[in-house]
Amino acid sequence: MALLGLSLGMSEILTACSTQETSEATSRFLPWRTDIDNNLATEPYETLVVPTFTPIPDVPVIKKTPTPIPQKQITWLCAACGERFRTRDEFTKHAASEHSWRLPEIIRVEHPTYSEFLKEPVTRFDERNTVFSRTLWDSEYMSLVKEAATKASQDNLEALEGRALVAGAIYVDNTAGALHPNYGGYMGHVRNDNGLYGWDDPINSQQFPVSDPAWMSERIKTVARFYGANLVGITEVDPRWIYSHYFERSSGDYGNLEIPYRYAIVMGIEMNWKWINESPDAEASAATALAYSQMAELSASLAKYIRALGYAAIPCGNDTAQSIPLAIDAGLGELGRNGLLISPEYGPRQRICKVFTDLPLQTDQPIDFGMRSFCETCHACAAACPANAIRWEARTTEQTSISNRPGILRWPVNVTACYLFWTENGFDCSNCVAACPWALHSQRDWLEL
Repeated sequence: MALLGLSLGMSEILTACSTQETSEATSRFLPWRTDIDNNLATEPYETLVVPTFTPIPDVPVIKKTPTPIPQKQITWLCAACGERFRTRDEFTKHAASEHSWRLPEIIRVEHPTYSEFLKEPVTRFDERNTVFSRTLWDSEYMSLVKEAATKASQDNLEALEGRALVAGAIYVDNTAGALHPNYGGYMGHVRNDNGLYGWDDPINSQQFPVSDPAWMSERIKTVARFYGANLVGITEVDPRWIYSHYFERSSGDYGNLEIPYRYAIVMGIEMNWKWINESPDAEASAATALAYSQMAELSASLAKYIRALGYAAIPCGNDTAQSIPLAIDAGLGELGRNGLLISPEYGPRQRICKVFTDLPLQTDQPIDFGMRSFCETCHACAAACPANAIRWEARTTEQTSISNRPGILRWPVNVTACYLFWTENGFDCSNCVAACPWALHSQRDWLEL
């Protein structure tokens, strides 16, 4: 079943066509109904019959046929072009043909679409080299971050309220994601500490028998959505995407990393469009933070469900493995120019968490819906980036810093410049997410063909 996106300014047409919810007969995804006088319409009513005059006593009355009140014609108004339609079906056909564009077909493929861009043997990436980890050990980079922090607004009331907004959004992850005293959220699992991201919860000794991995996979997806996932896919673990070494910012612990589990259940959580669109202000930062809290709850809940079935499972946020290639492998989307996962449903507007397990499952195939060619011609994210951190030119294997993985032909994001802008801004930035045409809150499922 194909989804529809919108032309005429992308989602603006849908906004115009669903401004009000007027009655049960009015769809939240379709234009409001009006009568011919442009007043709010009700269900068609029966013709009322009334006399046109009052009889005079003792005078012969000539009976006349009473003049009925005309019945008003109910119509569907297309607010985009002003045309009216007698039935909802007529309007639906009009909207599909005149004010919509069909999304590219989503095809299941044997190999993820990034495969053709792996120009060298890919080695595992060290978590110590992520841009966030470097703020704790890379002295040159630490100096730049410190300088940028002095430029951030600290004292005005607007900044104070913004920080409070973000603090409330990250509170669940900050408080319960890990119990290490230095844990501040956003990071995920911390060894030797419990919490939502803990790996030491006991496994039920009574094991639920799984004779049909396909059924179990569908059940896992149903349960994951029940716990809060908007997207969910399953893949066999590709060891290349597991970090070669872990680095924990809370504790400073660093060491080799091996994950023995066969499957990764990868989940996406939609970030609020309205608030992401406020980037680079506090509202967007809070939308991201809230998704991190939801990641902790979601992955922990699903891991607990699997452990209660009698199988090992570990919940992960940003820790342990690179989420984006795993999500691509699991069929959730493709890689975009902005370095993020682009899904058909939300574009880059989701956060990703995962659960590793040996529960018998059936995997999903990767998808191809045209992002390779789309991102070659669209530069919306690059144009919106205040740090000029997103590449305008063609793909390259060059690295902007040690935070880029070598050997991949892509648009490497200058994450160093990106993070320095976050620091100077006082809040993280989601401009590249908000600017992506695929991120628009267009309610693509309002009309299906």
